[in-house]
Amino acid sequence: MIIMNRNTSPIKPLTDEQIFNAVKKTNYNQYPDQERINFINLYADYFGFNPDNIEVANGSDEWIQKLIITLGKNGVMSLNPDFVMYQIYTEQFLPEIYFVNAEPDFTFDFDKVIVAIKAKKPSLFLISNPQNPTGTMFSTQDLQRLADAMAEVDGYLGLDECYIDFAKDYERPKGKNIIILRTLSKVYGMAGLRVGMAIAEKETLDIITQINHPYPLNSLALNLASELFSDKKALQKFKNYQFESKARLETALDQVSDLMEIKESYTNYIFTYGDAAIDMANFLLDKGFLSRIYDVPILQNAARYSIIKLEEYQALNEAIIEWRNQYVE
Repeated sequence: MIIMNRNTSPIKPLTDEQIFNAVKKTNYNQYPDQERINFINLYADYFGFNPDNIEVANGSDEWIQKLIITLGKNGVMSLNPDFVMYQIYTEQFLPEIYFVNAEPDFTFDFDKVIVAIKAKKPSLFLISNPQNPTGTMFSTQDLQRLADAMAEVDGYLGLDECYIDFAKDYERPKGKNIIILRTLSKVYGMAGLRVGMAIAEKETLDIITQINHPYPLNSLALNLASELFSDKKALQKFKNYQFESKARLETALDQVSDLMEIKESYTNYIFTYGDAAIDMANFLLDKGFLSRIYDVPILQNAARYSIIKLEEYQALNEAIIEWRNQYVE
């Protein structure tokens, strides 16, 4: 089975030599103070961030939980659909999460979002950009309106940039109430290491991290992550492989763009919807390609496809063409 439902990298980023180097330098008999500092500095240098504004945790999922616990006490709001874990983690601590539903074409009316914020006055709004599951990007203007609206109700905006490396450059909204969440699970190919970053003003980080245990990440995970950022040329080559895979996925699905709705995507997956989309997803499953389909009402006619290895696209294209020929008969 070729997995297309996880949104992770189809290949690994590190050579055996890099892994050996990371393991060899890991002082696992000591706590990972220096390893944490080394990684944060490398990450900050790579993206041009201030290292004082970065903290690490066990995946961006842990940061989502921490935001909900420390900032969401007066209510959490999000879009529907968005990353499903926003709801799951919220309901671990609060009775419910407030939603603003998508339009029929899976766009969002930010006028409705602002009205909902003013009515419910949540203390935390969680949103992914690029958006999960549609892969689209929100404009700086809409995100700034969102940040400003949350500031007016003394709330915070959690801006989840899990797929940002596949996106176009954009000007981020400004405000002391904004927390940017990042991960190494997608384009960086380290989902199994669970490395997540939070980027915010120090006073905001201090609030979020007050519930930290002393060492959220272990020394080996941090050293492997540092090894990844120590060779920028090799890292770019690794990322380019996935960008090429995304381009091939777009080409493959373009063959059926007249039969279903396909959203323009700035992520490592592509979102499709409509009756034909579900029919094709089921057909491809029989051919050995597992896409993401959903059991929630708003996504009942949607299917999402993640990038795969380059050598697997020939078989995918053949399967899509076979489905098309049967479907249009």
